[in-house]
Amino acid sequence: MLRRPLLAASCPPRRIRSLATATFPTQQSATVTVGEAEVTFRSGHMARFADGAVTAETADSAVLATVVSKPKSNGGTPTDFLSLNVDYKQSAAAVGRIPTTYLRREMQQSDADIIASRIIDRSIRPLIADGYTGTTQILCKPMALDETADGVVLGLNAASAALAVSTVPMRAKVAAVRVGIVDGQITVNPPMNAFTQSPLNLLVSGSREKRLVMLEMEGDQIRTEIFLESIERAFTQVDKLLDLFDDFESNSDKEKTPIDSAYAEAAAPIKEAMLDLVNDPLTYILLDPTHDKTSRDVAINELRKSVVDSLYDKEGTTSQSMLNTVFADHVKSTLRRLTLDLGQRCDGRQHTEFRPISIQTDVYKRLHGSAIFQRGQSQVMGTVTFDSPAAAFHPDSVAQLLGAQQKKMFMLHYEFPAFATNELSTSSRPFNRRELGHGILAEKSLKYVVPDDFPYCVRLACQVLESNGSTSMASACVGSLAMYDAGVPLKAPVAGVAIGMVSNDEGKYAVLTDLAGIEDYAGDMDFKMAGTARGFTAMQLDLKTLGLTPDQLRDALVAGRGGLDHVLGKMNEAIDKPRAEFKPTVPIIATMPVPAHKRNVLFRGAAYNAKLIEAETGVRVYVEDDESVGLLAPNKDKLAAAKKMIETLIEENTSLDLIFGTVYKCEIAELAENGIYVRVRPGTRPVFIPNRNLDTRRVAHASALGFKQGDYVHVQYLGRDDASGQHRFS
Repeated sequence: MLRRPLLAASCPPRRIRSLATATFPTQQSATVTVGEAEVTFRSGHMARFADGAVTAETADSAVLATVVSKPKSNGGTPTDFLSLNVDYKQSAAAVGRIPTTYLRREMQQSDADIIASRIIDRSIRPLIADGYTGTTQILCKPMALDETADGVVLGLNAASAALAVSTVPMRAKVAAVRVGIVDGQITVNPPMNAFTQSPLNLLVSGSREKRLVMLEMEGDQIRTEIFLESIERAFTQVDKLLDLFDDFESNSDKEKTPIDSAYAEAAAPIKEAMLDLVNDPLTYILLDPTHDKTSRDVAINELRKSVVDSLYDKEGTTSQSMLNTVFADHVKSTLRRLTLDLGQRCDGRQHTEFRPISIQTDVYKRLHGSAIFQRGQSQVMGTVTFDSPAAAFHPDSVAQLLGAQQKKMFMLHYEFPAFATNELSTSSRPFNRRELGHGILAEKSLKYVVPDDFPYCVRLACQVLESNGSTSMASACVGSLAMYDAGVPLKAPVAGVAIGMVSNDEGKYAVLTDLAGIEDYAGDMDFKMAGTARGFTAMQLDLKTLGLTPDQLRDALVAGRGGLDHVLGKMNEAIDKPRAEFKPTVPIIATMPVPAHKRNVLFRGAAYNAKLIEAETGVRVYVEDDESVGLLAPNKDKLAAAKKMIETLIEENTSLDLIFGTVYKCEIAELAENGIYVRVRPGTRPVFIPNRNLDTRRVAHASALGFKQGDYVHVQYLGRDDASGQHRFS
């Protein structure tokens, strides 16, 4: 009797899908010369399951950008928050290195990776179509990089091209270039290693009609005319990239996801009903200059609850989420209309007017330097700490290969605690992306004015105590003030200001000086500028529109330059020059000549003697150069004690310089069971001579030969032992 195969009837045959029958995107490739770099873009050959994937290649370097987007099945309610996540993930393999982490794997993103992610995000976010509620993830991954390649610009352009061939709907396309000054000439996309000598590092993201979408700038007091010329040069190359991205989109076989109009149709009657309820009371709240941030927020929130409760239909199609979204849109549109039509801001200021500024320096005597900068309801405290050059930040080898500064003697850390906005902290992380980005911007604002030959390593900690807009630029101001209070001879004081803008569809716009929090929320622009009286040191532009026109950019620069001069004047009234002498709490830095061959006395055995000196005197000992060691002492007395300890240790442990075969007259310092200790020269460490070298006969104890402590004997030097390296005498 034949048996049936088990599961024959219950398991249908598997259908194997061949890659030959799979539908993959059309392969595309194009090359364009951008400034001094030739860039090739390829799509359809790699990561083909993603909604969009493009590699940007130049010379031997390449970056892959992928786009994955998942539209909501029910359309969803548009909100202020666009679900967009951008990650730039560095690869040690791309630079030919093994990661330096414990597991030798790429673990978390570095600071540079996070800053790159933010740059790409800020360039793309304002250009995604209004009303798109899907979740989008963009991942940029370097495949190969050398020291001349700009991974950030390659990643941003690859991401823009990947969006062009994806299903994500866009209002416009964006392209990016980097501008520097090489040999005195403004240059677009120079090699990255050229920026070590360039006084300007400007990254520009732009769209059609010379619209500026995003920028990141740091420089050594760059004049306005140089900056504008650099922007003009950048746009001569941006259009080349945009043309290429248009070709990629037209040849793509993917259709853009349509925007669901259901929300707009449902929201239209709600807007009309809400207009009658909230227009007058909301206008009154927004025009009342007696309100501060807290009272205004409370009044608006109470009005929102009242309106939502009156319009909410539990059995109908009107949801609370939709009502809240419509109300938020109405608050924004009302504030923008009042600012444009009446020329008045919600706190009663004119467009070019600043909030009140107050400054306090030398807040705590114990600190090396400190200041508090208050602008309206934004308050930041800055503290300066001096330490030895050994405390400088040294990035890992992979970061250095990617262009990181090899030794960082000035560092700024920015902290934004939850209490600054009266909120509860829900994160256990020491900092977030926003804090890191603001800190890097404030550090760029100040680093060009810190003297290169300043002997101390400087850490500037900026702590936000109250926040109502522009705390990163307040950090630049307080940092300059705190360093003056500490006695740092800055090349020039630095101030910072945030410039905003509101505009309408008819092309009317207003530029706002000293942006407040609610204006940042409802407005179109947050343009942060820092600089000295001579020029700009750092800029950062964030937009919600399709980009700044050339006229809007020039008006913003004029407002920024006037704002910086105003703040610098206030700062000069508080403290106009650095402290003449350091505070008594500032440690003393000194050097002490110690030749390299004697330095092992201090640093051998895991630097035991150097740690011993620090434990007993509080003086830190570190390597300064080949001829000396550095000392960081709390005061002069401790410094003198440490120097004396070093001299004693070296004297007791320094190797003798002896001539082979020479006979020396030595003092017996000690008799031991198996030999004697003799001091070849006064003040030197005794050396050991075993019993077997004291006589041709067997010697049980040195006293049998009549030796006593303090006697003198003649010994012959026989060089060092090959195994132990110890001196040999007979």
